[in-house]
Amino acid sequence: MKNLFIVFDGMDGTGKSTQISMLHDYLFKKNKRVRILTTREPTYGIHGAKIRKKLKQHKDPYKDSKDLLDLYVKDRRDHVNRMIKPFLRKDGENVSIVLCDRYYYSTIAYQHAQGIELKKTLSLNKRFLKPDIAIILDLHPETALKRISKARAVEKFEKLEFMKKLRTNFLLLHELIDDNMVIIDTSGKEEEAFEKICKKVDKLLR
Repeated sequence: MKNLFIVFDGMDGTGKSTQISMLHDYLFKKNKRVRILTTREPTYGIHGAKIRKKLKQHKDPYKDSKDLLDLYVKDRRDHVNRMIKPFLRKDGENVSIVLCDRYYYSTIAYQHAQGIELKKTLSLNKRFLKPDIAIILDLHPETALKRISKARAVEKFEKLEFMKKLRTNFLLLHELIDDNMVIIDTSGKEEEAFEKICKKVDKLLR
């Protein structure tokens, strides 16, 4: 087995947290020598805290686009350099795997939906560490919103019109970025989506 950087991305309501948790358990049971870091963006660092504050302050999904773009890039730079890269360095016989909930795919999709030029969002994120695989979870926005509202109150970006733009942006990413990217439909049972994810990850582990 080799060290892996695995990213999960997509709109809220698509099941990222559930699938990451299931994959974490699956990988650990597969090989007890695996060191697994489960992390997320925005982080809980200085820049991540500012992002969370802005997301709570304003309910208009189109507000703060430039500020958020700048903060996400700064937060990601710290995240990659201080946490992800050091963890992925070889550690004797152990295998290191990073599972990340959201990455630059979200910044490109969300801030472009907010009105920022696609060229700019792509340019600011092109030099970051590429994941070994990016798993984009896909779901109709209406279904995603229903799932969210059953679990908690909706937040800044969780409005139907905005989420439709988001979905379009996420589905276009594979044409814009030369990454190993797969789109997984999560409209069915959790186990069905997870089985597809495991097949993709197992290929990398061989």
